[in-house]
Amino acid sequence: MNQPLIRRLATLAIACLLFLYVGYQIYQSHYSGTQTETASYFSASDSVQVSGIVVRDETLLKGGDSGVIDYILSAGDKIASGGTVAQIYSSAQQAAARHEIAVVDSEIKRLEALQMPGDTYTASPDVLDERIRRQICGMIGQTISGSFPSLTESREELQYLINERQIVTGEVTDFRARLTELQAKRGELVKQQGTALGKIVSPASGYFIPSTDGFETAIDFSSVRGLTCDQIQTALKAKSTAGESPGKISKNYEWYFAFNVSSDQAAEFRRLADGGTVTLQFPFASNMEVPASVAAVNQAGSDASAAIVLRCNYMNSELASIRKETAQVVIRQYTGIRVSRKALHFETVTKTVKDEKGKAQKVKKEVSGIYALNGNQVDFRQVVPLYSTDNYVICDPNPEKGTLMTDKTIQLHDEVVVEGTDLYDGKVVQ
Repeated sequence: MNQPLIRRLATLAIACLLFLYVGYQIYQSHYSGTQTETASYFSASDSVQVSGIVVRDETLLKGGDSGVIDYILSAGDKIASGGTVAQIYSSAQQAAARHEIAVVDSEIKRLEALQMPGDTYTASPDVLDERIRRQICGMIGQTISGSFPSLTESREELQYLINERQIVTGEVTDFRARLTELQAKRGELVKQQGTALGKIVSPASGYFIPSTDGFETAIDFSSVRGLTCDQIQTALKAKSTAGESPGKISKNYEWYFAFNVSSDQAAEFRRLADGGTVTLQFPFASNMEVPASVAAVNQAGSDASAAIVLRCNYMNSELASIRKETAQVVIRQYTGIRVSRKALHFETVTKTVKDEKGKAQKVKKEVSGIYALNGNQVDFRQVVPLYSTDNYVICDPNPEKGTLMTDKTIQLHDEVVVEGTDLYDGKVVQ
């Protein structure tokens, strides 16, 4: 056997082993194997998606058969019994003239306000520039969110601010010429408007809705709390039909949303039946969250589907026109500190407590918690989970006093360990 070759191979092997050992020690001194994530606030909810029908106490309006109907009210507006809902004109030009008069009157009112000494004369261009900037940003936000009905008022406010700036900076001294022009225009419009043939009045107080769908009397409002699954399903399958009425009045300020759920889902609603509240979201009709209370849970048996009836008393132009809608019903919402489920550990913790006589005693208990990095040291902190999924847990940042076995619980911005080996309370990591 070639001894020199063997010695060279042995020397090379020893050198490789030394190199690997030194490299491992360097790696160990610079990498602890511990990875963290920052704890942050988060909201989650228990919700169910349903298809339901809106039930209101509605009465149809009469009139408007022999002319052009010009509505004075918008959808969702309140009206008293005997109040005017619409004017009836002989032509569409007359109705258009009335609307234009309202626009002209609004501009006249704003320009007359600028003519009067007041805050305008003490405002500075910088202040007005900032208000104009905020107004424009607000209008952009309204456009993005789809709040188009409020854009008209916002546009008028922007125009007022720009006119006010022109006076403050001396670009114009007054708006008398424009006022004279508007007054003349208004006179011409009044002539074009002429006299209305008649009007449509409300037979009851309530909310105005400018459309009909044939379901106004399909479900008896007085017995809505007793709806069954079959009745709701029949109503959902029926076809809507637009009537000849010029609109309707929802006489009662409260309305109901009825839908069917499975027996498992019914249990959640049954817990809320005594004054419990939920939140309704109609993604295809409105971007608003509508509060509602559980009015009835009608179920033939514990294993049967249930008819759920929710009571609402909020109304706007978008909600006034809905009938059959897909809705997201938020049963319960949770807000707290979110951490990855990988960060959750179960440890046995010992705590010294005092009994009723003031005598100290040790209590041992297994609790769930996380390891948080405090400087270069790892601390175990008990958590109180509020909500969990396969990926994350939402923890209570302010649990009730006396429920914790550790001195601290998780807090906002904590560096929570999500990966690490041989973790224990007080461990020092590099």
